[in-house]
Amino acid sequence: MREALIRGGERSAIAAAAREAGWTAAETEAALADWSDAPGLPPVPRPARAVSARDAFRHGLMFFALLLVATHFGLLVFALIDHFVPDPLDVSFGSDGTIRWSIAVLLVAWPVWAVTSLNLAREAERDSGARRAAIRRWMTWVALFLAAATLVGDAIAVVAGFLGGDITLRFLAKAITVALIAGAIFLAYGNDRELDDTT
Repeated sequence: MREALIRGGERSAIAAAAREAGWTAAETEAALADWSDAPGLPPVPRPARAVSARDAFRHGLMFFALLLVATHFGLLVFALIDHFVPDPLDVSFGSDGTIRWSIAVLLVAWPVWAVTSLNLAREAERDSGARRAAIRRWMTWVALFLAAATLVGDAIAVVAGFLGGDITLRFLAKAITVALIAGAIFLAYGNDRELDDTT
């Protein structure tokens, strides 16, 4: 693509030649988009999405903390639902231990997630190129996938419970909790992804 642009080829003609050579329209568009035309200069490469160990560490830590927060917040709410919406058929014990562990995880993981998220957001405000970090985009898409999969699984559980006649107040409260947590993550990181696509 670079050589064709250097020799003065029109982008439409280069795209047509690429398609004849077996490239798809999306591949051709992406390859041409990597180069910017500058009058009197050869094609200039557009900024690449960098990958660094530092970015992988910070984003990995943030999303791991998010996973802990979402999971244990849900477990904490589940334990409270079990306490306030008793089920005479449920003879399980150990809710106090669940609550204790969930609170402990939240007291550690939530500040980690909040601080890393805030630092990364401030860095992105100072330097929009930070939003091009490949690990950031991958982690965001993984979070969106997990949130969407959780919403789908939650909906399936509700439908199966309805069809089996097993819908109870406790079950519905837990299903709503899961939907709210996963939905909040999906909306938050979905909006973040849309912002990334504009940079």
